[in-house]
Amino acid sequence: MRTDSTRISEVAREAAKKYIEDIYGKEYYENRYYKTKQDSQDAHEAIRPTYIELTPDSIKSSLTNEQYKLYKLIYNRFISSQMANAIYDTIAMDIEAGEYNFKSNGQKLKFKGFMTVYVEEKDAESEKELPLLEKGEEVKKEKIEPKQSFTEPPPRYTEASLVKTLEENGIGRPSTYSPTITTILERRYIEKEQKQLIPTALGKVVNDLLINSFRDIVNVDFTAEIEEEFDDIAEGKKEWKNILRTFYKPFEEELKKAQEELEHVELEEEVSDVQCEKCGRMMVVKYGRYGKFLACPGYPECKNAKPLIETIDIPCPKCGGKIQIKKSKKGRKFYICENNPDKNCDYISWNKPKK
Repeated sequence: MRTDSTRISEVAREAAKKYIEDIYGKEYYENRYYKTKQDSQDAHEAIRPTYIELTPDSIKSSLTNEQYKLYKLIYNRFISSQMANAIYDTIAMDIEAGEYNFKSNGQKLKFKGFMTVYVEEKDAESEKELPLLEKGEEVKKEKIEPKQSFTEPPPRYTEASLVKTLEENGIGRPSTYSPTITTILERRYIEKEQKQLIPTALGKVVNDLLINSFRDIVNVDFTAEIEEEFDDIAEGKKEWKNILRTFYKPFEEELKKAQEELEHVELEEEVSDVQCEKCGRMMVVKYGRYGKFLACPGYPECKNAKPLIETIDIPCPKCGGKIQIKKSKKGRKFYICENNPDKNCDYISWNKPKK
């Protein structure tokens, strides 16, 4: 479902105006129009209540608890979207202590505006009040908590942060985000560890090949640019044959070059510490339909293969046995004791156990 529209009808706008002015007062109403993102496809209105007079509390008895909560969320967000801004008094404080200078910022709510109806959790937590102080007033130290900070690399993408980045760059649509993540997981370009998406060796090789071979296509601006050209075609400003011709000729050459280079790309095999009991070679890690497994590098002369059981160096918190890493059908890692269930240990967890 495409739910990225912020457009509402004039009938709904007038109904919201009357309701806000009657219930809260004229100062709480503000005629608002929200711009739709350039790359969104909003062939519908925003999700909103059909009848303003049907307030959540007036129909609560006819709804289940879940239905009531959902309707109240939609109703309150819609009403608040047509209300005036909240107004804060902001305070900035500088405290001198010898050669050091401490800063503190706070704010106090002066006019609630839309927050009368709807408040995000982050907005509720952001209000920090400072005590009233006069310039030159002496303050007493209660305690100082020193904290050392180090520069950290940017965190890996999670599914949520990846979708947010795709939205910000205009790549794909809401209906394509989930299939995109599912595809790169199934093709083993990434692995999911806890909530993080980690690129595999195969994923890095494919990524480098695509970037080096198709620089014009594999970039964040391509989707937005091609959408603009499609719009120009629809409005009669450009001929679709010319656009296809301009795109396809250089693409065809890049494709041939990439196919030639692909023949020479080899993914370095990961050698394990397990010796093949049939021919004595050190077995290598392979990827199959159900994940990693061990195979003899002497194939096809030696066809020996066996499951790869990954373990961690932390003992089972219940029985002291080895903890094995396994994957669910959806590719999510979990941790299970080697004695589960054969030796009466029931330890199993989504989270990595701690020492």
